Amino acid sequence: MYSYEIYTKRQKRLLDQPVDPLQYTEMPKTFRIQVLHIWTSAIGAFNTYVDSPQYLLWEQVQNILSRELGLFHLGDNRDNGPQSNCKEFLLRESPENVLNIIDVSFNLLNIKYRKLNSTDLDDYIIIQSPDSAISELNKRFREHNLGYQFENGHIIRVDSLMIHENITKPSLTLLHNNEFKGAEEEFLKAYEHFRHGRNKESIAEALKAFESTIKTICDRRRWVYNPNKDTSSTLIDIIFKEGLVPSYLQSHFTSLKSTLTAGVPTLRNKTSGHGQGENTIELPEHFTAYALHLTATNILFLVECYLESEE
Repeated sequence: MYSYEIYTKRQKRLLDQPVDPLQYTEMPKTFRIQVLHIWTSAIGAFNTYVDSPQYLLWEQVQNILSRELGLFHLGDNRDNGPQSNCKEFLLRESPENVLNIIDVSFNLLNIKYRKLNSTDLDDYIIIQSPDSAISELNKRFREHNLGYQFENGHIIRVDSLMIHENITKPSLTLLHNNEFKGAEEEFLKAYEHFRHGRNKESIAEALKAFESTIKTICDRRRWVYNPNKDTSSTLIDIIFKEGLVPSYLQSHFTSLKSTLTAGVPTLRNKTSGHGQGENTIELPEHFTAYALHLTATNILFLVECYLESEE
C-alpha cells in the first residue's frame, strides 16, 4: 500500500528534534483515524451484506470483545451493525480498549483474509494485503511513539524500538519459523502479561519460554534430560556438555554459562517463583522489561547456535 510522507512530517524529521520516549497511556485521535483507514483498505469498505467477508469479520470482532469485556454490544446502538459499532469503539474508547480491538481485528485479518481469492478482493474493494496492513499499523505505532507492535498475530508491548527490532523480533521470528511452538506461545504470553501490568506472571512465562527453547533443542538432538525435574541450570549444563556452544567459543566466553544460568532464572526465583510471604512483592516495569529483553537475547543466541550446528 502506498504511503506518502507529507510535507509537515518531512519538516519535523528534518529539524532533527529529539524523539519523545515511547508512551503507553494515550491513543491520539490521529492514530485512531489512521487505523480506521487501514481497516477500510485492508478489510473492505462498509458493507451491510451479511455474507461479505468484512461483515463476517466485524461480527466476530464484536462478539469476541463483547463477551470478553462483559458488554451486550459495542457502541451505543446494536442496530447500527457490527461495522459501525467497531468504528465507534475505536474512535471513542479508552486506550486499553483501542489496543483490544486492534489486537482482535488484525489477528482475524491476518488469519482469514489470506484465504480470499482475487474475485473476492475485487468484489469487496479490498486493496491492501494483510502483510501491508500490519506493516503500516506498526509504522503508525512508531510514528506516534506508541510502545506497541503487532507481531506473530498479537500486539506486544515494546520498551525500546532498537531492542525490539534487533533482539525481540528476530527471536520471535526464529521461534516461529523453526517451529519452537511452545517457547513462542510462552514468550508471547510473557509480553501479554507485561502489557497488562502483570509483571510477576510476565517473568514466570519468560522463564518458561527460555526453558522450552532448551528442551526443544534437547528433544531434536535426542539429548537426555528429565522434563519434570531438570531446572534451568541443569538444562544449560546439558547443552554446554553436548557442545551446542562450540568448544573454541566456550573458552572465550567464560562468563556465558553464568550469564545464562544467573539471568532470567534468578530474576524469576527471586520474584515470581516462590511464595511472597506476608509482604506483597511489587515489580517495577523496567525490571520486567529487562527480564524480557534478557530472555529474548538468550533465546536468540541459543536458537542461532542450534541452527548453525545443523548446517
